[in-house]
Amino acid sequence: MVAPCLAAVLATGLSCTGFDERSALPTGITPTIRPDYSNSVIPPNIAPPNFTIADSGERFAVVISSLRGPNISLVSASPEVTIPPGRWRRLLEQNVGNDLKLQIYIRRNGRWHSFSPITNRIAPEPIDRYITYRKSYPQFYMKDRLEILQRDLESFDEELILSPKVGCFNCHTFYRHSTDKFLFQARFFGKNYLLLHDQGKTSLITPVLRRPGSSYASWHPNGNLIAFATDAKVSVSVFAAGKGAEEVLEYTDLDGDLAVYNIQRNTMSTTAAISREDRVENQPAWSPDGKFLYFLSAPKVAKEDFVKVQYDLQRIGYDADRDAWGEVETLVSARETGLGATFPAPSPDGKFLLFCMTDRGSFSIVRQGTDLYLMDLEKKSFRKLEINSNHSDSYHAWSSNSRWIVFTSKRGDGIFGKLFFSYLDSNGIAHKPIVLPQQDPRFYESFTKSYQRAEFTTAPFKVSLADLNEAIGDTSRIITASYEGEKP
Repeated sequence: MVAPCLAAVLATGLSCTGFDERSALPTGITPTIRPDYSNSVIPPNIAPPNFTIADSGERFAVVISSLRGPNISLVSASPEVTIPPGRWRRLLEQNVGNDLKLQIYIRRNGRWHSFSPITNRIAPEPIDRYITYRKSYPQFYMKDRLEILQRDLESFDEELILSPKVGCFNCHTFYRHSTDKFLFQARFFGKNYLLLHDQGKTSLITPVLRRPGSSYASWHPNGNLIAFATDAKVSVSVFAAGKGAEEVLEYTDLDGDLAVYNIQRNTMSTTAAISREDRVENQPAWSPDGKFLYFLSAPKVAKEDFVKVQYDLQRIGYDADRDAWGEVETLVSARETGLGATFPAPSPDGKFLLFCMTDRGSFSIVRQGTDLYLMDLEKKSFRKLEINSNHSDSYHAWSSNSRWIVFTSKRGDGIFGKLFFSYLDSNGIAHKPIVLPQQDPRFYESFTKSYQRAEFTTAPFKVSLADLNEAIGDTSRIITASYEGEKP
């Protein structure tokens, strides 16, 4: 029996007039909803996944139910379904680990019809409450000022974190999912800096190995060491050919090494094994115990041979107490697989390594065939995840409990990157992803920017927009790191 929907009327303005589920004729058909929130696993602390019913009708009714608690019953003349946040939150809290049923009814020619129920499962583990991401137009659009924003996943609240008046910024990374300690890449006035926030202070670090410049970075679990890519030499080409609309820019790494910045000593160092003259190293990622540094490595090529660039996935041992490096180990060989690896990301529990494979290059978000792969680090075996699409799936990150991943996917249109969340169980099985919920059920039908490089955090930003913007262009905050140790 449908629960009385007076509360829904008061909360949303929807009407319950004329709906009686007992008289509805079963269709045996599964309804189509957009976005597709069906047959998936959802976080127990996610904002309401508002949607639109794609089937036509005169009136629409939705009943959301689970094992415990009152149903959420909504009736309207509009196919747009906006779920009351308070009632949604209470229903999820009472049914962690249970199934969640979505029953849709449509009235046509004066008669109600019932569709087959849509069933999702409420995960036992929550998702980290916040994500930080960059928004920008796709590569072929006119360039707009970039923005980094933070979203509260338990609501629809979005806060602007960084939007400087000059320069470019990206590659934000957080120490153990905390906003007390973080790093941004900042490029302005023809220079490249590490914007470091630590112990309440924001500084601009200039690391130099063979040439100025730095990019992808990763925090060592001791909180004092930052591995980053440096000496970058990149070629960017614009072209109209390719398999899809996303492939309009070609990024080719012509050079690159890895180094480590020591915060306490304000020094940087490297070892010959990760700064080779004959190879390009990129995209470092520390293991959660700090004993390995995962990274990409490929032979250097001339600019005109960019189609040959395919990265091996490697790792090197490291002893932080002795500042001693071990041997390089190849985990995925591009020669053997015929594909190159990108964006290695170990899970916080140390069990898995999430990475991408693509036909060429390191900037895999612009390559249509990019897919997500998962490696079992104990067995060193890997497989292509079951959640990939026929467009780029990349820019992934782990939640702090190793049960959720967020990634950017261009599925659907091949142009605009959207954020998707997937639940990974203890066996590494990835469940059907859901797109980031929005308050407006039709949000994605008109949104013309792309989400990039999402990272989970467990707390909101404590540094104000004004303070970060001030730091971006404040040359008095610049600290030049000195070089120590083995020469590359």
